[in-house]
Amino acid sequence: MTASGICPKCNMRITQVKLEGVSVRGFQTSYLGVSYVCPSCSCVLSVAIDPLALKGETISAILKAMDKE
Repeated sequence: MTASGICPKCNMRITQVKLEGVSVRGFQTSYLGVSYVCPSCSCVLSVAIDPLALKGETISAILKAMDKE
């Protein structure tokens, strides 16, 4: 069975979401993020740091640190 919920704005059943890129700003830095949006009414359901972008940034930082040694 597919996990689903109900959109709080349009009350449609959520079986999929649209992703939109956003900037997530911290105190001293910003990260690439994604917002999870209802496909029916475009209500933002959630926002998170993009895990794939974070993974890429982590790998780049490790490789850069290894080159300095």
